Amino acid sequence: MNLPSVKTSISVVIFTHRADQRFVQALASAQPASEILVVDFGSQNNWSSLTRQFHFKKIDRREPLKNFSKERNMALKQARHDWVFFLDSDEEIDSSSWQEIDRLIKRKDIDGVFVKRKDIFYNKILHFGETGKTKIIRLMRKEASQFVRPVHEVAQIKGKVISSHISLLHFAHQTIAEFFQDITHYAKIEAEYQRDSRLSSFKLGLKTLIYPTLKFCQNFFCKLGFLDGWRGLVYAILMSMHSLMVRVFSYENR
Repeated sequence: MNLPSVKTSISVVIFTHRADQRFVQALASAQPASEILVVDFGSQNNWSSLTRQFHFKKIDRREPLKNFSKERNMALKQARHDWVFFLDSDEEIDSSSWQEIDRLIKRKDIDGVFVKRKDIFYNKILHFGETGKTKIIRLMRKEASQFVRPVHEVAQIKGKVISSHISLLHFAHQTIAEFFQDITHYAKIEAEYQRDSRLSSFKLGLKTLIYPTLKFCQNFFCKLGFLDGWRGLVYAILMSMHSLMVRVFSYENR
């Protein structure tokens, strides 16, 4: 990884909840930032080894990671710099993006930046489906930003938000079993978030029958997921299962 030697004046925030090589790669990719905040949710990483290899500040959280917006807003307050970049523990900042990051944070007329994220599934980039052209706000001015929703959180920016060529590599699921475990976890959190929904049992039942099928068709056909081969098929099936499980868990919560 060819990284710039001069530090960029931003704070990178990484949440980690498990010990694996993906987090190490994420941390390595963030090293050009002058401040790196690692918020640890009991990951059991080898911290003594990591502190010898990388520069970062560790923040310990005793409770499990359930409300993503709450934790991200907390991290915003603790960041030292005006600009903050949120990086997941299974992502890497493309080394070629640092020059653009450094250029954008010097602008006075913007408050948020969309970055491109490329999902890598079984060693291949997914070009289609819902992850094929993902753009998310990850670089933001601290005082203009706030996150909402406890899961699948969204950054709300008070000010101008622009697109960019900044690129993230997303190594989300190493195995299909891990993929299934992740969607189950997030479906439970999403169902808890929707607990106060006033949907009748009849309407929830209709959504349970219809939405997962529509989700599959959207990913595999409308968004051309079939062009990603078997990987696109697996992704479409599992994302439709996520849609199903959200509604099944919603029934359980009633």
